[in-house]
Amino acid sequence: MNPFVSRINNQSWVVPVSIMCLVIGFMTSLAWVNKTTRGTRNGFLREDQRTRVSEQVVDPEAYEQATREVKKLQEGKTNLELALSKHGEDSKILNDSLQEMKSFAGLSEIEGPGVVVTLTDSVKSQQNFAGTMAQNPDSVIHDRDVLHVSNELFASGAEAVSVNNHRVAATSSFRCVGTTILVNDVKIASPIVVRAIGDPETLYGAMNMPGGVLSEIRVFDPAMALMDKAKILHLPAFVGSTERKWAKAVHPTGKDGKTGSQEKEPARAK
Repeated sequence: MNPFVSRINNQSWVVPVSIMCLVIGFMTSLAWVNKTTRGTRNGFLREDQRTRVSEQVVDPEAYEQATREVKKLQEGKTNLELALSKHGEDSKILNDSLQEMKSFAGLSEIEGPGVVVTLTDSVKSQQNFAGTMAQNPDSVIHDRDVLHVSNELFASGAEAVSVNNHRVAATSSFRCVGTTILVNDVKIASPIVVRAIGDPETLYGAMNMPGGVLSEIRVFDPAMALMDKAKILHLPAFVGSTERKWAKAVHPTGKDGKTGSQEKEPARAK
C-alpha cells in the first residue's frame, strides 16, 4: 500500500472543510456592520432613513452592551428579592408589593393583551408651486406624533406602553434632533411600533375615534397610522437611569406630627 495515497484518502475532508471555512469567513465579513462599513450600507436605505442613521447620537454597540448589563443587574436584584420572600410571610407580602410597584414603574418585563400602533413615514409626495415634487412635512412621523399616541394610549386605559421596544416610564422623553426621533435619548426610525397593554377593545375604540390623534395623522395618508389588536404582548423593562439627585422620599408622619425627611431649621444667631 502506498503510504502517500493512504494519507491523502484519510485526510480528504481537509480541503473541502478549509474552503467552506474561507467562504463562511468571507460572507461574515461582508455582513458585519461596524463604524467602518456602516457607510456602505446606507445606500440600501431610503433617503429619510439614511439621514436619520447618519445623525448618530448614541453608539448602538455601547447602548446594547449597557442594556444587557442593566438587564443582568435587574434580574439579579429580582432574584435577591425573591429569595428574601422565602424567609417569612411578612417578607413575602413586602416582596409582592415591591414587585407590583416595579411593574407599575416600568422596571420589570410584563405581558398581556393590548394593541399595536404602527406609525410609518408616507411614501407620497406633493407638488409645490414650481411643479416639482417635494416632501410634505405632514408625510413624516414627528416626535410630537409619538408623544401624542403614547399619551392617548395611557389616557385610554393602557397599563404599559413601549416604543420600538423602549419602555415608556415616568422619565421617558420624546424629541427630535434634526430628522431623528429620540426616545430616552436613543435613536428610532420609521416604522415606529407602539405597543400598549390593556383592554384591546377599549384601546382600539378610543384610538380610532373621529378627531383623535390617529385620525390627524391619517389626514395626509391613511397608511401612516395602522392599528391592530393583540392577544398577547411582551413589553421589556425600562433600562434608563433610575438615580435621583434632588427628589427624596417623604417618610410617614410620626407620633410628633413631623416627617423624617423634614430638615431642621438653621440655628439663629444670638
